[in-house]
Amino acid sequence: MEDLRQTMRSRRDVLAGTGAVIGAGLVGTAATAQEDDAAGNQPAEIPPQFDQPDTDVDVLNYALTLEYLEDAFYDAGLEQFGGDELASASALEVPADLLVTYFEDISAQEQSHTEQLARVIETLGATPAEPPAFEFALDSAATFIETAQVLENTGVAAYAGVAPRIESPDILSAALSIHSVEARHAAVLNALVGESPFPNAYDPALPIPDVLSAIQPFMAEEMEEPPDEETDTPGDETETEVPGDETETEVPGDETETATAENETASPTDEESG
Repeated sequence: MEDLRQTMRSRRDVLAGTGAVIGAGLVGTAATAQEDDAAGNQPAEIPPQFDQPDTDVDVLNYALTLEYLEDAFYDAGLEQFGGDELASASALEVPADLLVTYFEDISAQEQSHTEQLARVIETLGATPAEPPAFEFALDSAATFIETAQVLENTGVAAYAGVAPRIESPDILSAALSIHSVEARHAAVLNALVGESPFPNAYDPALPIPDVLSAIQPFMAEEMEEPPDEETDTPGDETETEVPGDETETEVPGDETETATAENETASPTDEESG
């Protein structure tokens, strides 16, 4: 759990540090994004489905995966913690029932985001990404609130980072409407952990590798099992079954057997003549 807290703190540092330099880079953002696309500046570790998304569907599935994470996270937290626990863990004095309402509203909006993104992907004739398996080490209500704050700020930065890749104006508009709601979530959660709801004049835009690195601690280990199962698929059995060559050797073997049979027939004749 301590590792998770350190990871969350480092994510906050990345977000805060990046925000400090965003203003200076605003003028060249569009040109830089095009140059980066042309140069292919992406680390090799990025999963293939997210590496340099070529289409709006790729971008939408990337966003959908992030929304799956947030949706599952709030479901887990609300199932585990009640209003009194959340109120005790909050840096702000908020009535317990109101705090629960906040989190229930955020949870419902994240679910709506997943449904809408999946619907748009299907409308485009593509298949929405499947929800990954997640694991959340929520040992306290304070951990839940702190993690929510990190996830929401990461989500805001993720949408800002991927928005320049969207080609359709309609899809871009829809993505930005989700982005602004994620920013509202982040502002509330910043306040709940005792930080400024609006820490920077400009929000950071995180590239895909940084976002995937931020959410990696929440990915369940089961996601790595399929490759192992594939390696276990006894390709050796195919080799052992290859003794279909035996069938081939048996076919000529029939000739040998026929020849042997003829010899046996001939040998009684020889005995009679003897």
